[in-house]
Amino acid sequence: MLITGQLLFALLQKYNTNAIRQISIDMTTDLYHNIYTNEIFQKSQCIWHENTFMDIMRSLLINLGYESVNSSNKVWTRGDQRVVLCVVDDYTTCSENYDSPVSHLFDRNTTVITDNLVTCPTQYSVIQLPESFFGIYSYQPDPIEWQPSRRFNFAVNRLDYKRLLMMLEIAHRTPFDPENTLTDFVNDYINFNCWDWDGNNDSVEGLRENFAQQYSRLEDVFKEVYQPVYQQLLTAMPVRNHSLSQEQVHISAWINLVMETYSSDTVIALSEKVFRALSTPAPWLVYAGKYTVSYLERLGFDVYSDLINHRYDRIIENKTAAYGDKMVEYIFVGSEKAYEFSEADFDQLKSRCQQAADHNRQLLKKMRQAWPSDFAAWLPAVLEKIQ
Repeated sequence: MLITGQLLFALLQKYNTNAIRQISIDMTTDLYHNIYTNEIFQKSQCIWHENTFMDIMRSLLINLGYESVNSSNKVWTRGDQRVVLCVVDDYTTCSENYDSPVSHLFDRNTTVITDNLVTCPTQYSVIQLPESFFGIYSYQPDPIEWQPSRRFNFAVNRLDYKRLLMMLEIAHRTPFDPENTLTDFVNDYINFNCWDWDGNNDSVEGLRENFAQQYSRLEDVFKEVYQPVYQQLLTAMPVRNHSLSQEQVHISAWINLVMETYSSDTVIALSEKVFRALSTPAPWLVYAGKYTVSYLERLGFDVYSDLINHRYDRIIENKTAAYGDKMVEYIFVGSEKAYEFSEADFDQLKSRCQQAADHNRQLLKKMRQAWPSDFAAWLPAVLEKIQ
């Protein structure tokens, strides 16, 4: 199937950066505490770009005779052929073979189209989007200066297994003060909201119940370690110990603890979370798929490799809740660097952070400009594969 000049023109017009349609968020229906009003969403219009790409690809699949198998419109079939179309989210969530390794999540007649980086061989085909796709997160933040006053910034709206463990680990590694319970977190900025897709999100009691339900699903090895801090945290959930905006809190801590939605040992899936951190003049760590920091560095981003040893990035996820475990190492590195930074020459450190943010913003801007032509060059081979 050949793609005509007229079709390419029509497709690429959707990505003309001079004609981006502005989105309006209905604050009354946002179940995520209005997170889509944050600066990166409004200025980059990343959700609109993501959805427009998906619409283009779905239109092509329909014209090629494929049919969607469910309401998510991420899995398409035509005879014995299957196409999995998934960006930003981890594509492995589209599989029903939950117990299979990533290499065998789909059969040999499946083609996965994704922005994810797969770091293991697979029996199905994986077509990765051009790396310039990440340009959808390009934006110019309002002028801000890093002025840290606490150790960590940790913000979570949606509760899941790993985010619960991270909250417990932060509390577990926080020095105990009998006059100030752990729930005060006087040394950190914490916003942990306990919103759960399958839970009760209409009241404080419901959110607290979501927290308890997630904890009940943990393995015994975790409960043995975290039971004391769980009991302290439960009565205070949901926790928010500041009134700063998302943008303000990112420049108010020594370390931003970025927790991507997905993390695994074989798939790297990136979202606005890490690109916000990359564009903000403040240090960060990211808990994501194995080798995520290495991947970002390979793409050309400044990941503070001269200041931070992201050793947690190469550790596999296991279930020990002890030193050497990825999550424990992640918090240990964060605590270590927060202390070191607080003792360093602040003006020099502040200048280094601004340098990193400026570089990363420019790289994202270049990616955004390159995306239309990269997409045009990438698409014909994709159509040939799935036609």
